[in-house]
Amino acid sequence: MMRSANALEALVAGLRGCPAEAADWREVIALANRTLLTPDLFSSLLRAGQISRLPRDVRKYLRFVHGCNRERNLRLRAQLREAVAALNSRGIVPLLLKGAVPLFLSPTGRVPSRMTSDLDLAVEPAEETIARACLEELGYVEIAGARGMLRQQDAGMLELRPSRGNGFEPPKLVRRNGLRVNIPPVQSRALHWIVHDLLKEGDYWRGRIDLRHLHDLARLAESEDLDWTVLQASMADRGARNALDTQLLALQHFFGTNIPAKCAQRPMIRFQHWRRVFAATHPIIGAPLRLAGNLMWGAWRFSQADDLARRGSTDLARRIARTLLNRRTKI
Repeated sequence: MMRSANALEALVAGLRGCPAEAADWREVIALANRTLLTPDLFSSLLRAGQISRLPRDVRKYLRFVHGCNRERNLRLRAQLREAVAALNSRGIVPLLLKGAVPLFLSPTGRVPSRMTSDLDLAVEPAEETIARACLEELGYVEIAGARGMLRQQDAGMLELRPSRGNGFEPPKLVRRNGLRVNIPPVQSRALHWIVHDLLKEGDYWRGRIDLRHLHDLARLAESEDLDWTVLQASMADRGARNALDTQLLALQHFFGTNIPAKCAQRPMIRFQHWRRVFAATHPIIGAPLRLAGNLMWGAWRFSQADDLARRGSTDLARRIARTLLNRRTKI
């Protein structure tokens, strides 16, 4: 119980460039690996000039993982540039999403330390058919049961989706190395991570934290002019605003991000924040809280499905089990 709390605190301290004293680095590395933050941990300590304070074997391991991830990101960037060039040749300027943005914008000799699982691109709905045909000419094949396209020689999957309006300012056209892409406004990029984690995957109800995406948000807030009040005004209803404020309170708690003071004033937000942090730092005694959250999320999710009544009981049970057991990289 205490080891989980100490490992989380030490990992967050490392991501902020301040290695914890007397940390159990075996536990910290295990958590960093599970949350896909090991390369970021190394680069944060290196930038802060604190990497030498770590034990030699820890430094060696972190440097090795960081190097492997760098090589993978270089391959992903080459893959991204190839796809963008092919789309541009058809007159299509794709919108880059999530990890594809820093990959594309990073200088030629450098790549971000962020561990990126796949490449996310969006195109206008009227262009989607042509865009898919263009990628198929490059050898991409649709993955059965998934939304992505894949080639055996690539480092990751490419996901192509139709772009949607977000109510913010329009995307920015960026030209780099003869290629043209659209970059979403910073508010849209932040909203994508928040809506995906807390609402789409149900982390708000389930009491989970995607620490990698939280770290992404913290770094985005440090480097860009991110106005949280604009995001709050864009939320569709009170439940969505509660989810946003809960995530902002987590940002402040873990990474010291400046947030509007009113985010932490409502009792519901403080309770939801406490529940998520408690479950992350006390995985055993916090299990009942997480189970209750999973059940609430599962009940809400399936109540929204229009075809629920037409599904067989076996299929329904399988989907419920998959929902409750899917922890992935969350804490």
